[in-house]
Amino acid sequence: MFGFGARPKIEGFEHKVMTVDEMRASGALIVDIRTPAEWYQTGVIEGAKLVTFQDPQSFLDAIRDDIADGRDVVLVCRSGNRTQAAGMYLAQMIDNKVISAAGGMIEIVARQGYQPVAPGAS
Repeated sequence: MFGFGARPKIEGFEHKVMTVDEMRASGALIVDIRTPAEWYQTGVIEGAKLVTFQDPQSFLDAIRDDIADGRDVVLVCRSGNRTQAAGMYLAQMIDNKVISAAGGMIEIVARQGYQPVAPGAS
């Protein structure tokens, strides 16, 4: 039985706080799943792939070539809620490890002090 707010454990999926340096050092594909309006409002992680998550299949189609080498996928959103839901879907569809960046851009920018760049500047 799961406690209040607990999520089931899904093989190949993890929801955790990561710094941008940790994301890069892992060799993972960093994907910002927010909307274009959100990217322009707050900026993005330099080098991140920008793909709005609308449904698992179209999202997977957009990143398939980038992860064909088997590397991990790190998903980033505003607070970590969307990436947690999206990541649980994706982990069941692909063999690559999927990591949801807990706390999202709020954690990365406000708490860790990362300076985002404008979309298209990376």
